[in-house]
Amino acid sequence: MLGVLFAISQHDLKRLLAYHSIENIGIILMGLGLALIGRSADRPVWVVLGMAGCLLHVWNHGLFKTLLFFGAGSVIHASGTRLMDRMGGLARSIPWTAACFLTGAVAICGLPPLNGFVSEWFVYLGLFHALSGDILPALLVTALAIPVLAIIGALALACFVKVYGAVFLGQPRLPPSTVPHESPLTMRLAMGCLVLACGVIGVFPWSVVPLLNQAIPFLDNALSPSLCSLQSLVPFTALTLAGLTLATGGAGACWWLRRRLRLRRIDYAITWSCGYARPTVRMQYTASSFARMLTHLCRSVLGSRIHTPGIGAVFAEPAYFESHQDDPVLDRTLLPAGRFIQTLFSMARPLQRGLTHLYLIYVAVAVLGLLIWTMPIRSMLERLLVY
Repeated sequence: MLGVLFAISQHDLKRLLAYHSIENIGIILMGLGLALIGRSADRPVWVVLGMAGCLLHVWNHGLFKTLLFFGAGSVIHASGTRLMDRMGGLARSIPWTAACFLTGAVAICGLPPLNGFVSEWFVYLGLFHALSGDILPALLVTALAIPVLAIIGALALACFVKVYGAVFLGQPRLPPSTVPHESPLTMRLAMGCLVLACGVIGVFPWSVVPLLNQAIPFLDNALSPSLCSLQSLVPFTALTLAGLTLATGGAGACWWLRRRLRLRRIDYAITWSCGYARPTVRMQYTASSFARMLTHLCRSVLGSRIHTPGIGAVFAEPAYFESHQDDPVLDRTLLPAGRFIQTLFSMARPLQRGLTHLYLIYVAVAVLGLLIWTMPIRSMLERLLVY
């Protein structure tokens, strides 16, 4: 939950995706924890479903997170910036990247019919099996884990609605000198292969079952092949039919909408902006304003820094509103330590002036110090005291 909360409050596109890695690793460990609880409690169903969700989410995360980072690289290649508040309207100029990024966003949110839904569904099934058991510690753990997993999915969905809306929809915020352009064919092919992999695992999840059935027994050698079979625990036929229905329905709706828009005369206008007669791109929602409510509710956990504009005159100067979300490790620990070390070493900078006579003086002082250090000062003092 902390990973997805920190992700929502980010302005940097790549840092936002990095925080979502923390969230997905948490889901992976949730499945692994369920499998270990099942092993200690001698519940093979928990072991199979937890380990299957854990392993499959490792593969799925490698697919859709790579797709999202490729999409982010394509966006940065087109816009020249990583700040989402400076982007907007990129879906018109880079439609291939927009479609691939949308696919990765749907997958990472755990929505059908893509692969993220399947692995999270395994974990959900295992948690519900544990919730229906008679072991009190497992009941307490799963009673907490199920709503937490649901909240994580809801927050991830809100986060990527913010990302996609701020980056690809709305009006362009880039300066007029910047002309966004689509990525080269090699970059688009790489994203296309990952989109295909996400779709295949999501629509045909039974295709990875043989690999999972081979890997699960390594956690518990006591599991029999009949108990390790995922086919008896997961309704793969229903998942495939639902995935095909959703994929076909979505493709058909996109085709119908595109055909309808081509046949009709369309008048384009700027979205109504609170009654302003001449709205500008600055009057549309930014990524920061979209996530403002959630970050405000969690401000005690996130520790956001907000600089509000101060207007104290009738004819005030231009004012700015800024919000910053510091990283607990990088911004609050490593960077201050690095600045302290830099300041400490900068104190020795006046010694390096590039003057030859100063360097000769340094050598003389060093030699004199070595002579003093090697002199038998203690014995000389003892002799003097004796005399």
